Amino acid sequence: MLSESEQQRLADIEAALRNDTRFVNGFNRAMTRRITPRRVTAVAIAIAGVLGVVVGLTAGSVAGTVLAICAVGVAGGVWTWRPLHEQEPPVHP
Repeated sequence: MLSESEQQRLADIEAALRNDTRFVNGFNRAMTRRITPRRVTAVAIAIAGVLGVVVGLTAGSVAGTVLAICAVGVAGGVWTWRPLHEQEPPVHP
């Protein structure tokens, strides 16, 4: 159970977050993400990379394992890549 002063501090924090447009924009962007071809590609590369790591370790192939680990890294890059001048979605109050 929160004390009265803690409840007041929590209410102040919530009010500050509501007025923080950067926080609201980021939250709205996170809630409206869709499945895109780029993300499907990233997931496919990651799955292939993990399978490659398992096969490489099982077969004792150092080169194959390193290549598969690099593929997982590429998948992470594909997943997180964004264009330099991406348009911000409008904020609806």
